[in-house]
Amino acid sequence: MRVDRKRPFFKVCVPGLMGILLLCSCAPGERPFLMVQLCVANDNGVDLFKQTLQSIARDEHMRYIDGSKATTRALKSMGDTEKNMHTDGKLVDVGVEGDTGPSLEAGNLSLNTYDIVVGFARGQDSDAAHAFSDRVVARLKQHWAIKIVPSGSGAFPNPQCTQGTAAPPNISFKRTGLRPAA
Repeated sequence: MRVDRKRPFFKVCVPGLMGILLLCSCAPGERPFLMVQLCVANDNGVDLFKQTLQSIARDEHMRYIDGSKATTRALKSMGDTEKNMHTDGKLVDVGVEGDTGPSLEAGNLSLNTYDIVVGFARGQDSDAAHAFSDRVVARLKQHWAIKIVPSGSGAFPNPQCTQGTAAPPNISFKRTGLRPAA
């Protein structure tokens, strides 16, 4: 009797499809008009990234959504422990959205742990979406180097973005306890 040792279809294809959906689900049936990739370097960088998106959501009067835990549970329930699926609790799956305008989704599914791609969707107003993406990218550039993902391409793991090998995020903007001059 011959035993087929091929992986089940869902274990091979579903993670890839989830990655595509992560980046394409910013708006129904619409691919992101812009994708950027950055390396947050470590767990503190992940926290700073999430805090930055939360701040952007507040400033833009939008909602911040963190689906990291729910997506991790879904991957675990499928039994997916493949490399770069981050079922160890290191998955990033976050977004910023409004009611009808532009939005973004960001994550590290299928990338290295500290490698994050951010996809921007237009919503109903293309000009507003481009202005929104410009503001967000400017904020992200305050902390990290940004790489634009070529149009029609996907994000690929950055070999320089693995734990401990990338430069830490730029946190020089943080206020320090300065004493008044004597």
